[in-house]
Amino acid sequence: MKKSLLSLALIGALSLSYAGNNTFEVGAHANLGFTDNKSPLKDNFKSYGIRANYRVLKNILIGLEYDRAQDQRYRGTPFTSDLQSYFLNAEYEVGGNEKYTPYAIAGIGYQDIDQEIPNRFESGMIAQIGAGWKWHLLKFLDFFVEGKYIRDFKNTMDNFALSAGLSIPFGGTTEQPKPKPAPVTDSDGDGVPDVKDMCPNTPAGVEVDAKGCPLDSDHDGVPNGLDRCPNTPPNTKVDANGCPIVVDSDHDGVPDDLDKCPDTPSGVAVDQHGCPIIINLNINFDFDSAKVKPQYLPKIKEVVEFLKANPAYKAEIQGHTDSTGPASYNKKLSEKRAKAVYDIMVQMGIDPSRLSYIGYGEEHPIAPNTTREGRAKNRRVEVHLLY
Repeated sequence: MKKSLLSLALIGALSLSYAGNNTFEVGAHANLGFTDNKSPLKDNFKSYGIRANYRVLKNILIGLEYDRAQDQRYRGTPFTSDLQSYFLNAEYEVGGNEKYTPYAIAGIGYQDIDQEIPNRFESGMIAQIGAGWKWHLLKFLDFFVEGKYIRDFKNTMDNFALSAGLSIPFGGTTEQPKPKPAPVTDSDGDGVPDVKDMCPNTPAGVEVDAKGCPLDSDHDGVPNGLDRCPNTPPNTKVDANGCPIVVDSDHDGVPDDLDKCPDTPSGVAVDQHGCPIIINLNINFDFDSAKVKPQYLPKIKEVVEFLKANPAYKAEIQGHTDSTGPASYNKKLSEKRAKAVYDIMVQMGIDPSRLSYIGYGEEHPIAPNTTREGRAKNRRVEVHLLY
């Protein structure tokens, strides 16, 4: 009678298995038991059972388990007994995927022994703990195996069992199909969908960035696809083709974007930076002398020839001394030295209106006055070209 009721209950549960996905599980299994050495039962006894689980959390199930072993023989006797076990279990699923799910199991229950042996083998509380593995064979069919340690509290025995069986997951709500994504529209064909395109009317063939706006690698305001001069230096004015616009405001032959002296007067010779050419000519004198040595005449002539070739320039002749003697005397001596060079340049054909001279005395040394060599360098005349 009990077998028939259990079979009907299992069949009834299985008939509901297609109601959903995995809120519930029902199953049947077979066990192979290994008894404690103190147990009066023979080892390796077989049993079967059924179970039903309910999922309370995403990876936790609770359920009931029933196991039955029939006609289990006592050791050394012709006597047998039926055993029935009832468990309240909890399962914890550890990870898993569409193919398999490992889990841990623990339960508390009661063992009913038909033919008890007083004070040795009696009905009472039991508990089990173990681990299992489910293989998801089909959508509504799992195969599982378990290994469990079983503690018999009443008879103070430790048993072990291996289980294998089939279970059927069911219940829950049917998974709704995912909505189809809306079609992607790219009106200007630049590869960026309209919903993300910040520049929706980009001309065909123009490279764009992630926002759908034209690329401008040199940041000159002209998109790469239209830029005929793609490597324009920063801050350079460009035309519609992205090429530099040549502007030379002071007409010195150097474009404004390269001109470091943008206001050079007309007719002044300039270097590659657009700045006037400055020639410093050092002429040294003997101690307490204002006489120009013949060896410096070729240098003076070079300056004279430059001034003749560049009429926009003027020259200031600056005289200097060392620190020997009174400062007032040195001031006059330095002016004499400058006047001497001035006279030579006038004799060589330079209009006096383009020349000036001044004496600075010992005010601007270029070397220490504490050594003979330093004092010799400080006794000098410098010609500075001006405009």
